[in-house]
Amino acid sequence: MKLFLSYPSAQRDLAESLTLALEAEGHEVFIDRADLKAGQAFHQTLREAILGADGMLFLVTPESVAPGSYALAELNIAQQRWRRPGGHVLPVMVVATPIAALPIYLSAVTVLQPRGEALAEIVAAVARLSPPPARRGKLFVAAAALVLVATLALGTAAWHQSEQRAAEQARLDTETRDLARATSAAELCDSGGHAVALAQLNELTTRQPPLHPPAAKLLDTREDCAMRWLRDMRAVVGKQTFGEQVVQAQPVLVQGLSRTGGVRAADLRAHIGWGEYLRGRDGISGVNPAAHWKRALADDAGNVYANAMWARQLLDRPGHLDEARTRFAKALAGGVTESRGRVFVRALQFGATLGGNADAAANAADDVVLADELRRGAELIRADHRDRLWGRALGAPMFDAETRAAVVKALPPPKMLATFVWLFPADGVSDDRRPIWRFARHRQQRPAG
Repeated sequence: MKLFLSYPSAQRDLAESLTLALEAEGHEVFIDRADLKAGQAFHQTLREAILGADGMLFLVTPESVAPGSYALAELNIAQQRWRRPGGHVLPVMVVATPIAALPIYLSAVTVLQPRGEALAEIVAAVARLSPPPARRGKLFVAAAALVLVATLALGTAAWHQSEQRAAEQARLDTETRDLARATSAAELCDSGGHAVALAQLNELTTRQPPLHPPAAKLLDTREDCAMRWLRDMRAVVGKQTFGEQVVQAQPVLVQGLSRTGGVRAADLRAHIGWGEYLRGRDGISGVNPAAHWKRALADDAGNVYANAMWARQLLDRPGHLDEARTRFAKALAGGVTESRGRVFVRALQFGATLGGNADAAANAADDVVLADELRRGAELIRADHRDRLWGRALGAPMFDAETRAAVVKALPPPKMLATFVWLFPADGVSDDRRPIWRFARHRQQRPAG
């Protein structure tokens, strides 16, 4: 057969190897387009070669089917030669190309996509275009076949490697963008925008394709935000209950348990228990937060959150003051840092009347001891806790003899005076408090000498 081989310039080596194999089968192959340049009219010899050919072999690549390519121009001439391509035009995909990108003319024939020995498949397909000619030069054909198979194999492997590299780069780029958005969401969560931040983090983690799961750091950030929300959670009467908020944060922590263990799992379980405790504050019956705290302490015996949260629950139950103090002490043991919840533990200690009883004098003394611990540890104290100490222990209550006696005995006189001045320095006292402040300071100065 007289064959016209149409190919993009990038496949020149492949075209020459294929020509050798086809010529060894007795075919006459035209492939010479070296004299054609972009913008010039097609050479008359080229047109005559196509119009005089018995068939066309069209190598399909993204370049050969790109608008304006020489290969497409050659295919247009072939369409003039053969109104229907069947039995005359053989498209062979040598580089992965979307079928949708192929010209409509080729849709009437099957595109050959070699799977095994590419040369053998191509030669066999060409033979089916017309009765097979006498075979000759079989040894040469075998040699040419090995060359073509190797060439196609290398090209296919290179293409797959390129696709893999592109896919990996795309994954890394997406991960980088997601982590940047997660960082912004984390900052929003830390500043109090818990619900909005968690919604953004949920969107980032759930939209990922199944083959590209979210990065561990992204999942950590989402869980950290959910835990932060639970620690900061407040209920607004008539507007938003604890339960309405817990239901948004708690599922994130439950999901996190499936991928972690040790201290991290203990943190997650502790906060799940805290969510149950808050739901109980709404009056929901049947909640058992202590079960979660027990599991957390089984994973991490000194877990700061499980111990502190359990201690806070005990303060709601009369007669458990000593047990609550013990758990608070465990929570603060080992030099727990602010990032591991020290400020949260202190807030829980100040957050309720110690012991849950009506002994105002004993409660005031406990609060003063706690304030002294913060002073000696150079820890921060919240303004509302400072005001609470003024109203419950060191301000007007100092006029009450029983409270004053309990507070004075709570600490050695020098520590008592140092703590009082640390809490209420002279330059920070308002005019309306100053008379009481002078009296209270005097009551601390006398025992301190």
